[in-house]
Amino acid sequence: MPRLLLTLLALLWPGTTYADPPPGYYDGARNKVGQVLHSALHQIIDGQKALPYTKTGNVDWLDREDIDVWEALVYTDSACPDSAPKCGLVKMLYLDESRHYTMANRGSSQNDRWEREHVWPKSRGFPNQSQDGYTDLHHLRPADRNLNNTHSNYGYDTGGAVVMDKIADGTEVPTGARIDVANQSFEPTDQAKGQVARMIFYMAVRYDAGDNGPDEDMPDLTLRDENGRQNQPWIGNLCTLLQWNNMFGATDFERKRNKRVMELQGNRNPFIDEPGWANLIWGQRCG
Repeated sequence: MPRLLLTLLALLWPGTTYADPPPGYYDGARNKVGQVLHSALHQIIDGQKALPYTKTGNVDWLDREDIDVWEALVYTDSACPDSAPKCGLVKMLYLDESRHYTMANRGSSQNDRWEREHVWPKSRGFPNQSQDGYTDLHHLRPADRNLNNTHSNYGYDTGGAVVMDKIADGTEVPTGARIDVANQSFEPTDQAKGQVARMIFYMAVRYDAGDNGPDEDMPDLTLRDENGRQNQPWIGNLCTLLQWNNMFGATDFERKRNKRVMELQGNRNPFIDEPGWANLIWGQRCG
């Protein structure tokens, strides 16, 4: 939805903040639970505009023209103050730091570069750029290239060895993330755990059975109470993700990002707007 329209909605409904959903957006999901709620939310967020993953010739990532995923992330994950909205700083998902957009890893192997992290790994159901999930901004985030590579296509859970990050001079420093090779799981830092959970929930609702037509070309993405490094359209660990969602609530940054993603591709992540919906859909599996 265009920014101007969202601004007008905020003026017409003064009780609505700039990052809130438009009035009535979730009416079809109210007072529902379980699979009925899942299906209702899917109907609401289905059919977003797909952006190109990389657009040839798009060299200005601040002009909001000919937008590809690189430029979109510079906007959705901006770390710039309101007084300098085009400062070019981008917030990292797993680390409490920001980097300039010119440090994007486009063919460089330098340790301080950032990449486009698929929070739901693309090998788990959508390995091709033509598939809608591959370019869905609701689960694409700027991340340090070393942590992105370490995550690989593991699922999520707690425990494992501390992930070390190589900084620009090659020195290794510990992070709050962990990798458990035996469990085939990745534990993100505390600042990212709730965000990761809500992005995974979005993907599991957005892509359902019936999305395998030529327009979307997506399988039914599902959640399991287990982990395993398989190139199949499922991921775990559901119960751990529910815990992270409940322990680490939605932040103002997530809400602002949700609004900006809606501007660009036309849909929202309902689990940022209403985190409790995750428990209403999947909570009975983790009692």
